[in-house]
Amino acid sequence: MPKPTIRRYLKLLAPGTPLRAGVDRILHGRTGALIVLGNNQKVQQVSSGGFKIGVECTEQALRELAKLDGAIILSNDLSTIVAAGVHLVPAGDLPTAETGTRHRSADRTAQAAGVPVVTVSASMATVSVFLDGRRHLVESVTQVISRANQALATLSRVSSRLTDQLDQFTLLEIGEQVTLRDLTHVIHRLELTRRLSAEVDFLVELLGVEGRMVALQHSELANTFAGAADRLAEDYAQNLSDPSQFDLSKLANFSSEELFSGQLVAERLGFGQGANLEQGLESRGVRLLTDVGRLPSHLVSKLVDRYSLQELFGASVAVLMEIDGVGPMRARQIRDALLRISEGS
Repeated sequence: MPKPTIRRYLKLLAPGTPLRAGVDRILHGRTGALIVLGNNQKVQQVSSGGFKIGVECTEQALRELAKLDGAIILSNDLSTIVAAGVHLVPAGDLPTAETGTRHRSADRTAQAAGVPVVTVSASMATVSVFLDGRRHLVESVTQVISRANQALATLSRVSSRLTDQLDQFTLLEIGEQVTLRDLTHVIHRLELTRRLSAEVDFLVELLGVEGRMVALQHSELANTFAGAADRLAEDYAQNLSDPSQFDLSKLANFSSEELFSGQLVAERLGFGQGANLEQGLESRGVRLLTDVGRLPSHLVSKLVDRYSLQELFGASVAVLMEIDGVGPMRARQIRDALLRISEGS
């Protein structure tokens, strides 16, 4: 069984999933429960007694079997209830900060067997997941929606600032004045936006069927910066001796403090240690032609492969018609796009 991640199991406990439906029934019934999410040799070693069940895991079955005194053990794919009424006896010397009997058993079983264990507390009306010596509280829909709304509001502000920054960056590109420092500033804001977007995505998954409205709002915001990272890479990787080094995904493990350092960002993207942030950079014009000029990607590729950005600005309709597949109408469309870009300056 692959090493589980807590995010995967929190998603499986999202509203609308069979596991969450069963847990909700147990909560409403005020019986409490101990559910082991997986079955392996180590689980068997810490299990004692109980009843072998081997039935489909449904919300009704979970609710009824939770009435038994003991744990419920599910198969690795969570589709089958393997056993119920099981007494869990993990080693008593495993460290735990929990005080309640059910929670202590869950924590130690998760550590001993390497699988998540869910507890449903009848007295506190809470659901927790234990994994790797840590307890993760399963938030209510109201709590997750509140977090999602806060994240959306923050994403809206950050993406708005990113849009303003890209507008200024466009002016620099048109005037051939882009420096490495300017590029790192844009990349910093873009990475912040990506991280916030990923957080909202995760919260939408936690909300399950309750996350439709949040997902729609997020989709609208995400469209404003979709593809921007790829287009920046297409534009500026050419400034490196090894263009493959320019990969914005390398910044994913940067701390917030590291991300604010233009020097560290430049170094990670392949510009070398101690890179001069004031050095000028050349753009191929992919982002300009795609985002500002609104030209289709296949046509943008033909243009940037044949001409530099400044050559394009000076190209006549007749010159543009020399490109394979570009007729009079398409050439005028390109000229109109270049005019839109120029007017933006």
